[in-house]
Amino acid sequence: MLIEDLQIDPKLKEVLQEDGIIELYPPQANAISNGLLTGKNFVVAVPTASGKTLIAILAMFSTILRRPGTKAIYLAPLRALASEKFDEFRKYAKALDIRVSISTGDLDEKSKFLSSSDIIIATNEKFDSLIRHGASWLNDISIVVSDEVHLINDPNRGPVLEVVLSLIRRNLTNCQIIALSATISNAEEIADWLSAKLVLSTWRPVKLREAVWYKGTLTFSDGKKKKAGLASDNYGFSSLAVEIVDEGGQAIVFASTRKSAEASAEAVAKQLKKHLTSEDVKALQIVAREIRKTGEKTQLREKLANLVETGSGFHHAGLASGHRKIIEREFRARNIKVVSSSPSLAAGVNLPGRRVIIRTLYRYKFGYGSSPIPVLEYKQMAGRAGRPRYDPYGESIIIARNEDEVSELLDQYIRSDTEEIFSKLGTEPAMRAHILAFVSAGYANDFKSVLDVLARTFWGYQNDGSMYLVEGEVDKALGLLTEAKLISKKEPYKITPFGRRVNELYLDPLSARLIKLGLEQTASKKRRIPDIVYLQLVATTPDIRTYSIRDKDFDFIMDIAEKYSDDWIDVNDDIQTEFGQDIFFTTIKISSVVKLWLDEVGEEEIFEKLGMSSGDLHHLLNTAEWLLHCANEISKLFKWEAHQKTLNMLLKRLKYGVNEELLKLVDVGGIGRVRARALFDAGYKTIESITKANPDVLAKLRGFGPQIARNLIEAIKGNRSLIEDFEDDEIGELENEEDEQMYQESLENFFD
Repeated sequence: MLIEDLQIDPKLKEVLQEDGIIELYPPQANAISNGLLTGKNFVVAVPTASGKTLIAILAMFSTILRRPGTKAIYLAPLRALASEKFDEFRKYAKALDIRVSISTGDLDEKSKFLSSSDIIIATNEKFDSLIRHGASWLNDISIVVSDEVHLINDPNRGPVLEVVLSLIRRNLTNCQIIALSATISNAEEIADWLSAKLVLSTWRPVKLREAVWYKGTLTFSDGKKKKAGLASDNYGFSSLAVEIVDEGGQAIVFASTRKSAEASAEAVAKQLKKHLTSEDVKALQIVAREIRKTGEKTQLREKLANLVETGSGFHHAGLASGHRKIIEREFRARNIKVVSSSPSLAAGVNLPGRRVIIRTLYRYKFGYGSSPIPVLEYKQMAGRAGRPRYDPYGESIIIARNEDEVSELLDQYIRSDTEEIFSKLGTEPAMRAHILAFVSAGYANDFKSVLDVLARTFWGYQNDGSMYLVEGEVDKALGLLTEAKLISKKEPYKITPFGRRVNELYLDPLSARLIKLGLEQTASKKRRIPDIVYLQLVATTPDIRTYSIRDKDFDFIMDIAEKYSDDWIDVNDDIQTEFGQDIFFTTIKISSVVKLWLDEVGEEEIFEKLGMSSGDLHHLLNTAEWLLHCANEISKLFKWEAHQKTLNMLLKRLKYGVNEELLKLVDVGGIGRVRARALFDAGYKTIESITKANPDVLAKLRGFGPQIARNLIEAIKGNRSLIEDFEDDEIGELENEEDEQMYQESLENFFD
């Protein structure tokens, strides 16, 4: 089926053809033939790189052009994936005069700039938050595309996605739903639940060859064998990666841990650097210089830059986001030849290579030891093999540890179907959060009506509408909500002011209960509460990620625990148990890391003291900032002014990682905490004093130079930022005036 023959807007047709899209892939043609452009719901379950994104583009852009004034929503599970789709969609949007916006950030804001957008890209959590805040344009939605819908199976992210889709089906009866998925064995169930047509296919534009490698030999699913790599290579991945580079391709090596990913990159580098051309070397040196200029100097940054100069890099959540983006960009640009990654890359951005090499199919799980991964996870990694337009084929290779394992891996993974996916909504954390939202929105006001709402979910569908198995969790959740005074004590349940604000904050009700309890206990104390006590309080909540404690962390943690022994707030009933003490020490580690940041300790020193790498550090800081904001909002609600004063200051300092004395300096965008400290220590303690400085003197300070010194003085005099570099969300907010009349303050009229 040709693009030319489609019944779509001529301008959209022209833009697609200019982008080189002339003919549809079979799954795309199947969807078109079965009513994709006429408003029918679809579940598209096809392999990676088989054209799911174009199906979304055709459906969304056609709908917006056909129904002006309505909105299209694209839901992505991860911020990185949302950002990738934003870049992809806006090249079409610009030519068609369609406004595309992305919103993935603050969960306690209405993102008002979205009101003027035609297509909105958001994470599942952000869209759920927008529902809770009651944006008035929700009733204007005509189509929703849900990417990676098989993640309903994920215990953490699945319930949010499931509830969002359930609410859309419940309340927007004329809204088209397009659910995109990897190939799953029970895709029919998802389609039936969504009243959708199913496009199910194993077709790929680039043929995928799947094999198991052992001692220099590949064994394919049909039993055929092929020599590859070096038999003398004990682990295989290095020689296999270099081999495909010599053939003009690229490789992705999947390892089970971050350390293993780094070690893999180092092993590949030793062989790969001999195979680079002089042009390769020059391009890679430029990339390495960019890495060294991005973020604070750390051992991890230097290791990455050094490896990239050889054509090998690594990618995992421990890296700063800026470094991950560089690796992704330069691998796509074919400058970096081999990327060694933790498994997270398989479920994140679209980063294909000709050969995917999987070092192990085992993962360590706390309390369970090492266990084999699901087939679906393997297929996600294997699906990264083969880049359309660049690779004649894709090759996925599993490394076997011994000869007996070869046939075992072929049967268990390559020849097997993926597992069925199941709803994870019936858990206590998911129940308490979403039941609070149901009561707040007016969907439920008693035990029975809660069950009625849940019956519409995928959980309800898979259990034939029977709520017997979940009644206990519902009862427990309602008990917590009433005990915490988030809803009224008796039926019919009504949301309290505390409950409404917690729902808007997108805060776990248990977290809200713990934070309120801690603040309440200390509200009447006359002496000032130490900053670290507030940090430790929010670290006790289930909304924060837990971090393991290394043996060498204990001395530092014990010193902190002892120093503030009279100040800690006890909100954990299990604190006397061994399990409770483990949790307590974990909260001390988390709060100590954030406190080090506030005290202007560098990222490298934080890593040396407590083992927190740049990526983990900034993830923790973002979470801590959100939880401190929640604590501040709870303090406002209950008029705890002393808490508000301290929390407001903590939030200002946390944004930049500085002591209070530097806040006036870091208000000039681009100075940063390192330069601000250098200025302050040199006697420049106010913005005004910098304007009178000699640029040659400033140039000698840490983090400066002649150009930055001159730019800084000019920026201050011109009342502008030193760097004009805004995120997409910020651009949207800057370009759109906020009209308070366009936003409602509750969910009362939502989906009416």
